[in-house]
Amino acid sequence: MSDTGTTTVTRTEREGLFELTAVLVGGLTRVGLSIAAIPLILLPKNSRRRARRAMAEFALAAVALPKELTAVSERVVDDLFSGTPSTPSLPSPQQLTDRARAFTERLARAADEFGASVGRAAGRAADQVERTAARVDEWVERPPQTPSA
Repeated sequence: MSDTGTTTVTRTEREGLFELTAVLVGGLTRVGLSIAAIPLILLPKNSRRRARRAMAEFALAAVALPKELTAVSERVVDDLFSGTPSTPSLPSPQQLTDRARAFTERLARAADEFGASVGRAAGRAADQVERTAARVDEWVERPPQTPSA
């Protein structure tokens, strides 16, 4: 029985490592999104829902981007090694302009809605502070009466 000193990783060990890494990354992402969502408690219900939906879309985009890069990279490598020249199919400048304009408009609408929601929440909070300050002023000007025994 001799030990050669080499380490071999079997396929099942490697797949287990990938699964463990996927679980770890998924858990860290959930914790990160939960921590990022803590300040949303202060927002009104509709704004909170929109902000959470935006966070979910951002997370999905962050996941989709590496997949898209991988797909493009695979096509480029296949084209390089297949020997067939390929012409990239790029969108026209007008399509890019339209997409950018649509994205900008959606982003502006979302920012306006978010700003209006935050403004309403801040207005309600300021009104509540003013009412509370008025009550304190009344209490200071007219101390409570102690009941006679």
